[in-house]
Amino acid sequence: MTERDRKRRSTRSTRASKMITPPAISKMQTIMRKEMVREFLAEFMSTFVMMVFGLGSVAHMVLGDKMGSYLGVNLGFGFGVTMGVHVAGNISGAHMNAAVTFTNCAIGRMSWKKFPVYVLGQFLGSFLAAATVYCLFYGAIMEFSEGKLTVTGPTATANIFATYLPHT
Repeated sequence: MTERDRKRRSTRSTRASKMITPPAISKMQTIMRKEMVREFLAEFMSTFVMMVFGLGSVAHMVLGDKMGSYLGVNLGFGFGVTMGVHVAGNISGAHMNAAVTFTNCAIGRMSWKKFPVYVLGQFLGSFLAAATVYCLFYGAIMEFSEGKLTVTGPTATANIFATYLPHT
């Protein structure tokens, strides 16, 4: 490599390091450095991941016409919890449940001021996951229920997203 090539490389690397960050990016980086924001996003993402895997496995069992099973649901939720912990375990502890967050606050392991932040992240993550699963399985849900979304009966699909007592 000649002296001239070295100078060119040196000039390029110096130019690249002097790039100016746009104000919007800089502001976003400042916000993301805040601990509460990171914990909110961690709870949001971990709960979302857990619920997508779990609700997806329930949808597969309900809509799969004997293709899914309770074992599949258990494995789906188990894998979802594992992936949720992997996503947020080091940031927020990956509670993924308001009862776990409440217990951590009650026994003094976590500040009460973080409680609403964690619960809001869990709540929004769960609802976005349910909406995602609904959109992904929309065609199958409509075909299975013949276009009539019901809570009970042989073509009920509400049990994909919530737990109901059995009707006698």
